[in-house]
Amino acid sequence: MNNIYKLKLNALGHPNPAGFNAEDEKEYRSVVLWLEDQKIRHYKIEEREGLRDIESDKWNDAYNTYQMDLVSPVVEGSLHEQLNWLLSYAVRLEYADNVTKYKDVKVEQPKKSTPNVVSSNPLDNLDFDSPAFKAGVERICALTGVGPHPDPKVRLSAVAKILKTTPHPDIPRNEVNMVQQPIDVLKLLFIQDLRELQTKINEALVAVQTVTADPRTDTTLGRVGR
Repeated sequence: MNNIYKLKLNALGHPNPAGFNAEDEKEYRSVVLWLEDQKIRHYKIEEREGLRDIESDKWNDAYNTYQMDLVSPVVEGSLHEQLNWLLSYAVRLEYADNVTKYKDVKVEQPKKSTPNVVSSNPLDNLDFDSPAFKAGVERICALTGVGPHPDPKVRLSAVAKILKTTPHPDIPRNEVNMVQQPIDVLKLLFIQDLRELQTKINEALVAVQTVTADPRTDTTLGRVGR
């Protein structure tokens, strides 16, 4: 609760918000008097004598009367509730007296550090406006028969739709693809050979793991051991 008091006292310009102790009766009364003198000013100066005599046994009576005159909603509440309401009320009055001063104040938000994510996907690093990308799209479109368009990404999207519906589209014959087509076929055959080799390696690994896992196991006999 003291932290809330300190924040509000600091906003109101209290001379010692950090050192205020609400549990100290004298400090509590002094802050109430300071709020009335400097911020609330509900009473005329001569009417503040009851609050000004913070050493008097009658101060509590003056304080209760003061709260009722302010129409405080926590007259029957605890001392902490009463002081918290007084501080909030004083802050509202301070703002109302200086609307033009506070209306343009902006609260600075703490800057959030953005993690530096390094993508392993090569497609994320493509420059879709580079001549190399456009040339590559042009070659693919020539093979699949996709017509011209100013945006290479639109043409690439059309190629993707064609390949989904027709995995092996009829390639229009012209001088360009007549030369390029054998090269593309060789590349595809090379990729296929690599996949077959990888499949055989995987099968060999599985066979070795089956034998080394438990050499006493004979799966054909449905039993373990000899």
